[in-house]
Amino acid sequence: MDARRLALFVSATAVLVAGAGGSVALAQTHQQLTAEPGRNVVLGQGQEAWLAGRDFTVRYAGLVSDSRCPPQLQCFAPGDAVVTVALAEPGQGERTSVQLHTGRPGPRETTYSATAVRLVDVSPAGDRITLRLTE
Repeated sequence: MDARRLALFVSATAVLVAGAGGSVALAQTHQQLTAEPGRNVVLGQGQEAWLAGRDFTVRYAGLVSDSRCPPQLQCFAPGDAVVTVALAEPGQGERTSVQLHTGRPGPRETTYSATAVRLVDVSPAGDRITLRLTE
């Protein structure tokens, strides 16, 4: 059984055991992907990805602010979307949260545990982000 099917089985079993009251929270905590180093990974809000071969996870915690120009308009300045990502080394118990920006004045990239995390894109609605993780 591959890891994706095992995760789906464990998630479904946990939801059934927990009952209707806890099913929403359990379903959200098991939305996990595997990110390949140097390739883009798209995360929905609350979704987490493991970096392949490493004890490293990144989770899209949420959209903080968005002053970007709407796609159908022409604006003088492109604006800035600010997102919070949670970075962790689960095996070490280490974790932190950082804010990344699509524009000025804030950073578009951060480094944590020898892994560079770069914000590539934020969807127009702010519900998905694209990240690139490199070692």
